[in-house]
Amino acid sequence: MAPLNPNKFVIDLIKRLKVPVILVARSALGTINHTLLSLGALRSRNIPILGVIVNGEFNQANCDAIEYYGQTKVLAQIPPLNKITKARLQSIPLTNDLKIILGIK
Repeated sequence: MAPLNPNKFVIDLIKRLKVPVILVARSALGTINHTLLSLGALRSRNIPILGVIVNGEFNQANCDAIEYYGQTKVLAQIPPLNKITKARLQSIPLTNDLKIILGIK
């Protein structure tokens, strides 16, 4: 629901582009509420959701709640990265669902 201009939001652009969404959510306090609200807003506009990526400190309980209550999959948990390198990115475990979406074998 981030505004693009006085009349349109990012969700309006997503709907117009007719693209599925991977929602990125933070792992901190409040993420369950924010993520469920965002999933609800996407679904109310019939925007396909591929899943959620959680960014920040690992919090399995939050991920489990997002999957259960949000009826979606957590595709990855991305930890805080002090320095972004190819090797560091390749060390992040991805779910099989995300590998399929990304075309990774």
